[in-house]
Amino acid sequence: MLEKHYYVPVLKWKQGEQKALEELPISIKEATSPMLEVPPIDWDFENDTPKKTIDEHLQKVGETLSRSWGSDSPFFIDLYYVDSTDRLANGQHPLSFVLQETRTRGLNAIPVTSTNRDVAYQAEVRSAHQQDQNGICFRLKEEDFGDLQNNIGSLLTQLSVNPSEVDLVLDYEYVKPDERVRTMLFLTGILSSIPFLNQWRRLILCGTSFPSDLSSIDSNSIGQIDRAEWLIWKRLIYSGSIERVPSFGDYAISNPAPFEADPRFINMSANIRYTGDDKFIIFKGRMIKRYGGNQYYQLASQVVTHPEYSGPNFSAGDQYIQNVANNTDGPGNATNWRKTGTNHHITYVVNELATVTLP
Repeated sequence: MLEKHYYVPVLKWKQGEQKALEELPISIKEATSPMLEVPPIDWDFENDTPKKTIDEHLQKVGETLSRSWGSDSPFFIDLYYVDSTDRLANGQHPLSFVLQETRTRGLNAIPVTSTNRDVAYQAEVRSAHQQDQNGICFRLKEEDFGDLQNNIGSLLTQLSVNPSEVDLVLDYEYVKPDERVRTMLFLTGILSSIPFLNQWRRLILCGTSFPSDLSSIDSNSIGQIDRAEWLIWKRLIYSGSIERVPSFGDYAISNPAPFEADPRFINMSANIRYTGDDKFIIFKGRMIKRYGGNQYYQLASQVVTHPEYSGPNFSAGDQYIQNVANNTDGPGNATNWRKTGTNHHITYVVNELATVTLP
């Protein structure tokens, strides 16, 4: 049985996120159950074709999971973004291959499914549970909330499981910070209408206020975004209006939507995403293509002099920020800074949750 204080960050399984997990100490990993999304195959916009085959895309998934997680603590694995028609060259289903890789390495993977997966995907989830007895994760989103009872009942029947074998995730994805009160009231109603409420192995509430881009933050400025998902969760658990306290989940320092734009035409600004008390603090420079990556030296200096900087000993991410500010490392690239911000964020949330006294 997983504990209520476990934190569930939803992470796209890319190099920055992989390195962020790899650099977490075991004490933080033991308090975390990440939901890892295998991303879609990158698109070659110039030739209008996928950059890789599905075999090439998944070739190192077991190796990266073992190196980056390397713990017997459970984690969730979701292949929602892998095309449902894709099969490996030998005919194997991608989910079957990924779970085979985790099984071989002694990793504790829980397959994620939802109401919109096809028959073949659901068959692989059912087969994995029967073989591994690790349970299943139901990930329900807003389109499922209107008929929650029937959608849940259908999944239980289709997958031949009881609620006690299932981790139920209510994923409301993106919420605008100024809509958090309305969202909290909506979620209160959803949480009170869940069938078998006290029978689920674990109940998890997940969402984020992190936007799809940082255009709302001015260049050469320090901005902030309220962590609406964290504020909503805290209000919910202390409201006295819900019977069962859900675990907390978010999308770390990312937006739920996958990045699908042609990178040749993206003018990304240098930025450091830093999690603070009830907010994301955004240290933003100017366009990297025009002004270069050396901006990160100045941005890192701004972080370490900010009153909410946690100090170099707080996390591997914070140590890296200090090193770049001191010009002993860096300047880094987008992958380095995604690793850094994610590593700090996970550490920060685990520490926050450790101070929460559940009613």
